[in-house]
Formats: sequence, structure tokens, C-alpha cells
Amino acid sequence: MIKNNDKISANQVAIILFTTMVGAGILSLPADVSKEVGPNGLIAILGGGIASLFFARLILYLSSKFPTETFVEYAGKLITRPISIVISAVLVFYFVMFVSLDARIFGEVLKIYLLPSTPIEIIILTMLFSSAYLVRYGLEPIARMSEILFPIMVIPLVLLFLPALTDVDLSNFLPFMRVSLIKFFKGMLMTTYSFVGFEILYLLFPYVIDRDKLKRSVNSAMFSTMLFYMYITFFVIGIFGYKETREQLWPFLTLIKSINFPVFFIENVEGIIMGIWTFTIFTTIYSFHYFATLILSKLLKAREHSYFVLPAVPIIYLISLIPDSIVTVYKYAGYVSQYMSVFFIAILPILLYIILKVKRLGGKDEEKT
Repeated sequence: MIKNNDKISANQVAIILFTTMVGAGILSLPADVSKEVGPNGLIAILGGGIASLFFARLILYLSSKFPTETFVEYAGKLITRPISIVISAVLVFYFVMFVSLDARIFGEVLKIYLLPSTPIEIIILTMLFSSAYLVRYGLEPIARMSEILFPIMVIPLVLLFLPALTDVDLSNFLPFMRVSLIKFFKGMLMTTYSFVGFEILYLLFPYVIDRDKLKRSVNSAMFSTMLFYMYITFFVIGIFGYKETREQLWPFLTLIKSINFPVFFIENVEGIIMGIWTFTIFTTIYSFHYFATLILSKLLKAREHSYFVLPAVPIIYLISLIPDSIVTVYKYAGYVSQYMSVFFIAILPILLYIILKVKRLGGKDEEKT
């Protein structure tokens, strides 16, 4: 049974997708693609975005065949109940891992740039309890929060980079495509972590009111995210060059510190940017937090997902503290994105699509997704 506070619109789906995907990835994405494809980072992001759109639409198509069910229910019809339970449990772990890693990255960044005297444990717990407070109220309040934070996240970042346009050297994007196909596709794969988030489409479909607009919403969310990443990467590589960019851990933050903002009445622009980035990481954390507890409630046939929201906090917190350094955090994130993300983003939807066609299950997708 779906409650009233769990009904959202297709437009809200687009915003949730965008705010879920845009998170910790913007800090390191320019460095990641520069390491693999050099000056061709923009092309790699474009290719990764188009590939992500294809798989997002495929997941949406699968969900449209079972419009009243989430992945937990319809997967049992496609791949048998025992296998679907195992995959759903792994999906919970997958979401929890991303919440944990993002919370740790958030803690590390804030401790370095804003709160050097505050224990990282306190920073992480504050974020997790803030997330839990929102998540326990359901999907519709989450959607409304994302609608509020969306313009705060996007508009200032877009405008604040414009003063640096005169510092961009277009020769930093040369030579063009002098890279092997293998390295180029590896560079596209490196963008996977930054586009992680659209897997929530496995679970969203039954909660949408105007499902006939979902196709357009997914398209707009994926293209907006791709253009946003390309915008930031354009400035980072265009100013620093790919050789310098690939040597930095967080080139996005380095760029912020190097820009001479013509806003003399604002004393600490870095603090404002960090505040905006806090919103971007918050939206990612509460989204994954919600869908992890939603899957648990479906698996255990609980009446409310809220039963699992607070119990999940100490688990997420302990996992976030396992890495001994920020380097280890990104190593774990690489493992998750290269293996688990690829499975849930690409391999699983393809397998489910093939099984769907072979078994000829599912109703007519009246939403024409």
C-alpha cells in the first residue's frame, strides 16, 4: 500500500534523479577522466552520459511493465523469488555503501576546509541524523526538499564559474582524441561513479502520479547532469590543463580557491561554495538512505520503511569509518563503482530485459516508456 506522502510527480522524479547523481563525484570527476583520457575528458563524460541515459531508459522500461510493483516484487517473477531476494539484499548493501562513502567524503572535506577542530565522527553523525530525520517522513517530503535545494545547488555554481571564463585556455583540450579506444572506454567507465543514482528507477515507478511523463523526466535529468558535469570539467581542465588536473585529489575545490571573484562584499566565497556542496552531498545521502530502507521494508514485508531508518544510521556510520584515509575511501568507491555499479546499471537490466522478452511477462506499458 502506497501512502499519500509517497506520491510524487514526474517533474519531481527528474529533480530527485539529478540531485541524487550530483554529489561527491563533482569533486574528483575532472581528475578521474584526465587520468584516463587526458584532454578528452569532456568527450568521455558525454559518452558516459549517453550510455547512462540508455540504461536509465532500459530500467524505466522494465519498471513500466510492472507499474504497481517495485524491483523487489517484479524481480521475483522474472528471476525467481530466492534469487531476487539475494539481489535485492545486495542492492541494499550497495546503497548503504554509497551513503557511507559519501558521508565519509563529506566529513573529510568539511574537516579540511571548514571545521578543522571538529572530530570527523561528529560531522558524519550530524549528516546521517539530518538525513534520517527527513527520510523517515517518506518520498514526497524528500521530493519537496530536492525541489528546494535544486536551484540552490545549480544556479550559484553556474554563475560563480563565469568570471573564470577568460582564464580558460582552449589549447588544454588538445590533442583531440589521440587516445586508444580501450583507454577512452575506460575513461567513460570512470564516469560511472559520478552518474550513480539513476538505479533508484528500479523502485520509483509505482510512486509516480503522471507516469506518461516519466520518459521526458528521465531524459531531462540525465542530460542536465551530463551538461553540469561537462560545465565543471570544462573550467577545471581549461584552466589547469589535464596534466595538472590529474595530479589533484579535488580539482573542483582547487579551482574555487584560484578564481578571483569580483564580489568584493563577500569575504569568504569558499565558505559559500562549501555550503552549496554540502547540499549536493546531502541530497545524495538522503536519497540512497531512503531507498535502502524502502527495499528492506519490502523484503521483510514491514508496513513502514521508517522502522529501519534510525537502525541503519549506526551501521552506515561504522562502515564510513572503516577506511583509514581518504585515499582508501576512493579506492573502495572505485571497487563499488567498477563492479557493483556496472552490475546494477548495465548487466542486470540487460539480463532482466532478455528474460522479460523470453517469458513474455509484464503488462502493457501504457506509459510508452
